[in-house]
Amino acid sequence: MALTIIRVPANALQKPKKRSGHTKPKAPTISLDQHGRLRVAHLLSIYGVSHSTYYAGKKKGRYPEFDGYDGNMPYNNTETIRKHLAEAGQN
Repeated sequence: MALTIIRVPANALQKPKKRSGHTKPKAPTISLDQHGRLRVAHLLSIYGVSHSTYYAGKKKGRYPEFDGYDGNMPYNNTETIRKHLAEAGQN
């Protein structure tokens, strides 16, 4: 009877890394001049802040409220963000 030895790489036995649960920035694929929806990842890219900073600033009123939800995923319309950036630029 032959004995077969199977070698398993050491990294195959490691547990997968936990995810942070935070949204990562993602550049929007549409212009703010077009009509469309922006998700939280797009807003993080536009404002140049982290997930935690964005939600802390939103709680303080620094960023506009969400325009709606698709299921449990929040979004803002491009018009809302365009107006907010224009107002922030005037101050």
